[in-house]
Amino acid sequence: MKRDKENFLNVLIKSNGHHNIIDLGEQIGLDENATMQIVTQLLAEFKIEYTVNGMCDYSLMRSQSRKNSKK
Repeated sequence: MKRDKENFLNVLIKSNGHHNIIDLGEQIGLDENATMQIVTQLLAEFKIEYTVNGMCDYSLMRSQSRKNSKK
């Protein structure tokens, strides 16, 4: 599950708001339930936040965006 969460987060970052979360989950082989579980975990960990951002309603938390841009 941890690997799926990391993969989902990477796909979300690359998507830059151009795909919805279900499509992003499907890209890495997740069904809708698994995708929603991962989204719930990422929200609880404050790694993503709910926003209206293009096609996707979720984006990285601002502090996470800064951390990832330094890598």
